[in-house]
Amino acid sequence: MPIRITIDKQNALIHTHATGHVTGADLIDYYQRLRAHPDFRRNLNEIFDATEVEQIDLTADDVRKLSAFTEEYTSLGVPVRVAIVASGDLEFGLSRMYEMLQVRSINLLRVFRERSQAERWISEVRLEPPRTD
Repeated sequence: MPIRITIDKQNALIHTHATGHVTGADLIDYYQRLRAHPDFRRNLNEIFDATEVEQIDLTADDVRKLSAFTEEYTSLGVPVRVAIVASGDLEFGLSRMYEMLQVRSINLLRVFRERSQAERWISEVRLEPPRTD
């Protein structure tokens, strides 16, 4: 399996690691496996690390299908942060396309070139807006 999922319950974080050759079908399969994982909860942030992907067979249509598929599920949950780490140009560009397609998602999604940036963003505390009353 080119996409491995680890759920860190203590830190409420999903670690996803993609390696080798990844296809559009692999991404749909990963998302289905994630949702079926016994430790999955709707309130977990995620870091999806694609820095070790060597080959990606993914079309723009595949990205649109994945976006539509994931939006079906995110509308049922609570807002979480999803950080995609993609150092390669193709992976970064396809991830940015996915990010832009997620405009209706309740999740906050960002794409990064470096894992340290993604980890920093994931760990930021979201502050409540100031009250005006």
